Amino acid sequence: NFIKQIFILTHNAYFHREVTYLYARNWDFVSFYLVRKINNKSSVQLFEKQNPDCPTKMMNVNPVKNSYAALWESYKEVRSGIPLKSTIRRILEYYFLQLCGYEEDDLRKRILEDHKNDFLFDENGRETPERYEMAKVLLSYIISDNSSVNDGINYTDDFLDEQLYRNTFRMIFKYMNQEQHFNMMMGIEQGER
Repeated sequence: NFIKQIFILTHNAYFHREVTYLYARNWDFVSFYLVRKINNKSSVQLFEKQNPDCPTKMMNVNPVKNSYAALWESYKEVRSGIPLKSTIRRILEYYFLQLCGYEEDDLRKRILEDHKNDFLFDENGRETPERYEMAKVLLSYIISDNSSVNDGINYTDDFLDEQLYRNTFRMIFKYMNQEQHFNMMMGIEQGER
């Protein structure tokens, strides 16, 4: 109770994550700064970005993100088909294959077989074959050998619809019972759509 102020300086992203994400919320005030040295001159800057809730105000944010969190930030910002597809592939690979431990074939079966009708028909029963085709395309990219160039067998130019990419991506998380993770990474509060 006698500590009034503490400064933590680190280059270690893992240590930073442990200190900030688990403990920062326990303090009344937390600020993030970047200490830089350019041309032999040091500077300390408050790390800020535009507040999405109030565009005329800036807000202090944590500048350190692990590569997975950075992928989600990229996903939120990217607007063109090829980079969006690449970001989605990397998120799906890392989350479902590496973190959750699914095998490629099991992931494919759970989405394309067990939930085939969920992709083929919308909530009103209308046919949506483009969603099913998009799910096939997205899963084919993570299942193919990523050390080589994909030959494009499962790619067609009509799939450059950004919203279709995003809706299908979200549906994959939903039908894998991981919608809570999707919402957390997107910053969507419970009850928001």
